[in-house]
Amino acid sequence: MDHRSPPARRPLLRRLRDRFGARGTVHLDREAQVIVHCPARFHATELALEQVTRVEAGNRDDGSFETVFLYFHAEGVSPLAVSENDRGFTELVRDLGKAFPGIGDWQAAVPPVAFQLTSVDLWKREEPQAPEDPAVDHVA
Repeated sequence: MDHRSPPARRPLLRRLRDRFGARGTVHLDREAQVIVHCPARFHATELALEQVTRVEAGNRDDGSFETVFLYFHAEGVSPLAVSENDRGFTELVRDLGKAFPGIGDWQAAVPPVAFQLTSVDLWKREEPQAPEDPAVDHVA
């Protein structure tokens, strides 16, 4: 059972600035270690880095172009989908490179197959190893 404390809330003025700011933006709040995605004005979604269990890259084809998304999965909440077209996407990927090794290769991970949905795991949190029971005899 996981007994992690809930992530601390970001300062009110910072949250308001994000909600009332430009739409279609994404960034990492380095101080709070939170991904902040603002898909529309007055709407912001936050996800703490410690909650992320898996990072997935996927694509969606439109009639004229392909868009790649990064999906940040966490237990108990819907995945946070961030588009390569969101302002701040490149900086976010650069900033998250240390926390999620392998995320920087997102472009190479998604094969350029036209009109086919693709999903590739870029990073996955390792499951904690259960301690071995000394009473169990491991005989080959």
